[in-house]
Amino acid sequence: MPATELLAVIDRDGFVESEHRGVAALVDPDGRVLEAHGPVDRPFLARSALKPLFAAALLDAGLIELEPAHAALASASHWADDEHVTTAQAMAAAHGVGEDALRCPPMKAPDGTQRRFAHMCVGKHIAMAASARAMGSPDGYWADAHPIEAVLRSSLAEATGEPISGFAHDGCGALVFPTTPVGLARAFRRLAPDGTGGHRAVGDAMRAHPTLIDGAGRPDAVVIAATGCATKFGAEGTQAIVAPDGTTAVVKSADGARRPGAPVALALLERAGAIPAGTLESLAEPLGLIQKSADEPVGRLSVVV
Repeated sequence: MPATELLAVIDRDGFVESEHRGVAALVDPDGRVLEAHGPVDRPFLARSALKPLFAAALLDAGLIELEPAHAALASASHWADDEHVTTAQAMAAAHGVGEDALRCPPMKAPDGTQRRFAHMCVGKHIAMAASARAMGSPDGYWADAHPIEAVLRSSLAEATGEPISGFAHDGCGALVFPTTPVGLARAFRRLAPDGTGGHRAVGDAMRAHPTLIDGAGRPDAVVIAATGCATKFGAEGTQAIVAPDGTTAVVKSADGARRPGAPVALALLERAGAIPAGTLESLAEPLGLIQKSADEPVGRLSVVV
């Protein structure tokens, strides 16, 4: 990722221990770029940050109906807490999807067994499997040439306002598409409370069920509950956050770390006046930004853009 900018630094007792470089984009509710740090017009893989947009695509295509908790799980990257596995089982039953029909690999469930329902991407897979059946193509919903690929691609292109060229294979076995940071921000903006159609429904579900998106005490759940924003991280350091007024920030760390994403995005939103001043400071402890020696604070992650 060339021409990246320094996004955040971590210090301990005055020594800089780590630096996170990357790119960041901030757009206003009309999609105009307010801030651009690094090559925000260069395509990248947002990975699981695309899940809410995929869920919205399936809803708008009329392939599936999702109650709010299930729409949240379809947008989630969770850690197999009891509520996640229970919701996955209920969602699959509601749509007649068997666990063995899912492509996502088994992961450890709370009872110690290996279950596909415990995989962090299971909600997306249930939604895709059910939608593929509604299309009359129930087999291989994850395959490169499956008809569902065109539905997701066209919806993402329309939401981002950009052509979507190519695709890649995500860690869970499904497809993932490249977007630019600015394009992703414009698409994610549609999840705001004034959005429409499937995007509005998914955004509302995320805001209503923060712990289904990530897990109790985890970064996305903390940010959603504290701010009313809808946010989603993606593997290899992506974070997208849309504020209640539609201002949207996207961050991609060059080193793939999740740590700087939410703090940098929140700082940009604060600077734009989209969330209250002091929000990032109030979340420093629950987001793990404070460096400690035993119980004593000795440093922190600081946003520098």
